[in-house]
Amino acid sequence: MAISTSKVDADRRLVFQVGVRSYEIDARQVLEVVRIPPITRVPHGPQALAGIANLRGKPVPILSMDRVLNDVCDATSHAGKIIVYDHGGPVGLLVNEVLQLSADTQASPLKELNSLLDTAFKVARRAPVERTKSAAHDVAVVTVKQTALLSFRVAGQLYGLPLDHIREIVPLTRDISLITDAAAAVIGFIPLRDSVLPLLSLASLLGIDDKKAIGESSPIIVVEQDREMIGLVVDEMDVICRLRDDAIDRVPNLLQRGRGDAQIEAIGRIGEDVRLISILSSEKLFGHHAVTQAIDQNSEAKPMETTGEQENAFERFLIFQLGDESYGLPIRSVDEVAGVPKDVTRMPGAPDFVMGVINLRGRAVPLIDQRTRFDTPSSTRAAKARAIIVNLGGLQAGFVVDSVTEVKAISSAALSAAPEFSSKRTDIFDRIAQIDSDGRMILLIDPKELLTRAERDIVEAIRDEKTKAAGS
Repeated sequence: MAISTSKVDADRRLVFQVGVRSYEIDARQVLEVVRIPPITRVPHGPQALAGIANLRGKPVPILSMDRVLNDVCDATSHAGKIIVYDHGGPVGLLVNEVLQLSADTQASPLKELNSLLDTAFKVARRAPVERTKSAAHDVAVVTVKQTALLSFRVAGQLYGLPLDHIREIVPLTRDISLITDAAAAVIGFIPLRDSVLPLLSLASLLGIDDKKAIGESSPIIVVEQDREMIGLVVDEMDVICRLRDDAIDRVPNLLQRGRGDAQIEAIGRIGEDVRLISILSSEKLFGHHAVTQAIDQNSEAKPMETTGEQENAFERFLIFQLGDESYGLPIRSVDEVAGVPKDVTRMPGAPDFVMGVINLRGRAVPLIDQRTRFDTPSSTRAAKARAIIVNLGGLQAGFVVDSVTEVKAISSAALSAAPEFSSKRTDIFDRIAQIDSDGRMILLIDPKELLTRAERDIVEAIRDEKTKAAGS
């Protein structure tokens, strides 16, 4: 339960415990005391920074008072209380316990708390950044015409849909409303934000007798066509890939007959191993009789976007995992997502976080282990490691992560500017997204800064190695 101090007398002091010692601070600077919420770690943040937390819908930096006072470098235990302190804006002070609110205490006074906080952490906020869909730094430079596809599997087969028609990917929930007299492919309807989404089995739409049961692990691909949306249940996600036009063959009309109502529009060839992917047509999917029936039966459902203003209210992000933390990249900056190849060419003298160089459609692309750069503990997700290929302004690199979990449309109301951290290496985090009602927050990465920061890290690492070699 929060402790309000809005009417505390001027002489009142708040007493708290850190380790075995007790300290007191001016209670007038205390906004409230709360239980510890979920804390998101900030890679390369200041030593005293435990992370950021969602407090009443706002991202607030959380400082470990054990680190501030005792210079303890061990991982902070997330047990105790958070004192929300007014230091030019709210700052959370992580302590072991809050003992009392009193005018007469025997605790050690922290008269220089503001100076300690200034030393440990600089609290400021960036000016809001104007972001539009046509922002130059969010547009990948591609010299050859390519088609971006989201690939996934149904009954063991690889399929793809144009990424431009994918609104997001969400997990299947139990909140499914069934309808009577529906086509066999119609599973039902699910709530999605302020709307209702028709849910269909892609296997059934394609005429595949898929015996796999639909469970909570089944991903839902939200597909958009002419302001209408449907959710397609598939078996598992694969990657994001880009195919040149000469790697895509149209399906002959002779083969576009029979079950599935010709949803497959083309066949693509992926990589040197020439994997084949069946490319679906969103237009033909929405023309399927089961889809039109579901949309018609959902008479109360409203399109999530009906005006130009509403179109700008959502931004799509690729969410990926490093250890136990999730991060996001604007989907517009992602060239593709691929499995980590076995044939990575090592670069002599390169830093440890540079895995090497890969051949990506005839172009040499450096592969950077983002797990090492973010000091992420080893993870059991290594088997699902993916390389996110980012291409901006002629710069291209692949960043290896533990896994890619989803594509998510996040409303502008759930986005806020990240606090300005005192560590320059945290400049790559420019915004924070509030994802769930339980307060989970995700750090969002500025792709331009991610690339330039990687370049600087490589240069600095090579320089440090040369300095060590010269001194030995």
